[in-house]
Amino acid sequence: MKIILVSDTHSNSSVLKKIREKFPDADHYIHCGDILVSPDRAEGFRVVAGNLDSGDIYPRESVLAAGSLRILIKHCHDLFVGAAPDYNAVARYAVKNGFNAVFFGHSHLYYDGTVNGIRLLNPGSLWKSRDNSPRTFMIVTIENDVITAERKTAADLL
Repeated sequence: MKIILVSDTHSNSSVLKKIREKFPDADHYIHCGDILVSPDRAEGFRVVAGNLDSGDIYPRESVLAAGSLRILIKHCHDLFVGAAPDYNAVARYAVKNGFNAVFFGHSHLYYDGTVNGIRLLNPGSLWKSRDNSPRTFMIVTIENDVITAERKTAADLL
């Protein structure tokens, strides 16, 4: 399974179109919140609401099943104090709710790690990073219940 994972695009729907054009073979396009566009401008993407999105338009959480894995898709702004990521809080939430992995956003910081046995993936932001690094997204591959992630930058969309 090939997944293009993005977050925090903040109204930049043209980057979503570029992603679909550049990676037409993806099985899933997932947006982890703060998309700030209507569903018709997010065509092809599974989107969860971020703190700046309307919960009436997009769900607060979504679940992706991949083999025996249960993956939570959530912006996770309700698990942080401010924008500082709290990876332990995200992992605790996942354990409590029976997830193996979490795809999340909000911090605008790329992260690929495992905390308390939970795989945590944050693709960063294709709008603006908070650490002055390049704008990022991920290509996630799941095969035989193994998750691999590849860091990509906005330059990879040119």
